[in-house]
Amino acid sequence: MITMLRYCIILIVTVFSGVVSLAQISIEERLNALESRLQMLAEENADLKRQLGLAPKPTPAPVQAASNEGKLRVGGFLQGQAEFGGASDPRWAGVNDRFFFRRARIFVSGSFAEHFDFKAELDLQGNTLSAGTGHRAQANEIFVNWHRYPAANVRFGQLKTAFGGDQLMSDTKMLTVERYLGSDRLTDGRQLAVAMLGEMFDKKLSYYVVAGNGNGANVSANDNENFQYSARVTATPFSSQESKLTVAANGLWTEDAAVSRSGLGFSGNMFSGKRSGIGADASFVRGPLTIAGEWLEMDYRPTNAVPDAQFDARAWKLLAAYFFVPQKLQGVVRRESFDPNRQRGGDVIDSWLFGLNYYLKGDDLKLQLNYLRGDNPGTPYDGGRLLTRVQVMF
Repeated sequence: MITMLRYCIILIVTVFSGVVSLAQISIEERLNALESRLQMLAEENADLKRQLGLAPKPTPAPVQAASNEGKLRVGGFLQGQAEFGGASDPRWAGVNDRFFFRRARIFVSGSFAEHFDFKAELDLQGNTLSAGTGHRAQANEIFVNWHRYPAANVRFGQLKTAFGGDQLMSDTKMLTVERYLGSDRLTDGRQLAVAMLGEMFDKKLSYYVVAGNGNGANVSANDNENFQYSARVTATPFSSQESKLTVAANGLWTEDAAVSRSGLGFSGNMFSGKRSGIGADASFVRGPLTIAGEWLEMDYRPTNAVPDAQFDARAWKLLAAYFFVPQKLQGVVRRESFDPNRQRGGDVIDSWLFGLNYYLKGDDLKLQLNYLRGDNPGTPYDGGRLLTRVQVMF
């Protein structure tokens, strides 16, 4: 009896162990089958996303802040050019056909939670049209800005003066390869300064007021005890998805001891004396059409009365641009005039510009082609020049 009971127990244990083993094998097989099916579904999903152009984009490499700033950004842009032809205006005097980088810039910008932001930009090409050699890297736009109140930002650094709409336009947003001659001659570039700027009435009105040394970029000394002052007010009477009108007025006042001013008849292109300027500009955008214009006038009173004891210089431009292919192919026409001395005759330089802009990826990747035709009888600046540019922003 005991022997039979022992055999029964052994049989029951053996059968139960087999059942458990079969159950375990069955569960493992089911899990493997389920994992295999999930993998197939994942591969099919990824393939479908690739076909629809929804493939995941690579995550950009993070930029590590060295201090306690909340945001940090690194970027820049390149503007490579090729030019052919004559000297359509004095800026190309003695300049041959060439390839060069017009601008090659890199910057770091960021912000702090305490309402401060900053920017430090380096130009690797000297930012000049002249046929120079040995260009060295130099500081371009550098500032610290306090933006606690949108209507009253306070900024210190190397800044643009508040005079000239064309001059204040970003180098990467320009519709032409180069600014018009009158803008280059009558406005000032960046310089060490302090400024106040702001926007009001839902950004329909803005202002920019600057007090600076008045003697150019990357110069830490002031040429005298006086500062240069400039101010600009911009208004947007109406703005919608289809159209926008912007108008602005600005002025500049300064007394200089010895600053570089080209193309105005000063001895050695150096000016000492008083100068003051006024100007106005406007732009209208409606759908594919853009129309813009600017007028500038500067009064000079040289200390040495050369070329005259007092004279006015005037410049204007009128530009029209149209997208033949929306957001891709844009045609541009510009008419401009520059009179370096209205008290004298025969020195007015009039020019026409015809151009095409092709936007591969907005302003981030853009191709530009301009033909600039100068008209100044009796001078070497009476011919055409072909300007081409490729712009890459990163």
